[in-house]
Amino acid sequence: MAAITSNLDLTNLPVDNPIDTNTLPLLTPNVHQIDNNTVSQHELQLSDFEVNWEARLTNTQLDQLVNDGWIIIDEVFENKALLALQAESGFIDYREAQLTAGVRISKIRGDKIRWITKDFFAGFYYLKSINELASVLNRALFAGIRHSEAHYACYPVGFGYQWHSDNPANRDERVISAVFYLNDEWTATDGGALEVIDNHGKSHNVMPVANRLVIFDSDLQHQVQIAHRQRYSIATWMRRDGLIPFVETAN
Repeated sequence: MAAITSNLDLTNLPVDNPIDTNTLPLLTPNVHQIDNNTVSQHELQLSDFEVNWEARLTNTQLDQLVNDGWIIIDEVFENKALLALQAESGFIDYREAQLTAGVRISKIRGDKIRWITKDFFAGFYYLKSINELASVLNRALFAGIRHSEAHYACYPVGFGYQWHSDNPANRDERVISAVFYLNDEWTATDGGALEVIDNHGKSHNVMPVANRLVIFDSDLQHQVQIAHRQRYSIATWMRRDGLIPFVETAN
């Protein structure tokens, strides 16, 4: 069975203060508070992102993932972790997303992104938790996942992402895709739903409400409908291919 590794450990992006157990970068200051205490590096820790994935993934959900190709898990993290991810997503220097061929076509996709590397404090902990989820999927479904990757995504008003698969051009490196949502008080009139076609050809609309994780087969066709309010999320992929060091370059 494949062992889960992390691209975070091989990031070649220069970092002035890389993360280790003794030196954690400061969480970007923000206005969110918990019990009148601002979320900070000193308060946030890996345990805040711990999820008992084996308990959260029931046999019924695993069967649904296999048979239908997708599931939803709500209220994934504790409030402190959610607020940290929301804060970090709001202060990122986002960059223009591109298609597989490296071309920016806003009529197809309009999101701006930033890959999660070791210099993103909350994102680092998020991806560690996703790797634990991948280990559970390997044990339960023999998924063959070897590592995970993720990026923050911001959809400005008036933009979405047209129909696509996360394994384009007959590629198969991505096994499971997941999207974690960050917007509070999202309503149907805000648009931006994830529309996914399941294994039976049926269409489903999923509202991007905060602390929701949608997990689906990377081969499924899906789209992000036009957002009428700025929309934040974390796009995530669990992959079967060999680990390749991720290098991020500035625009």
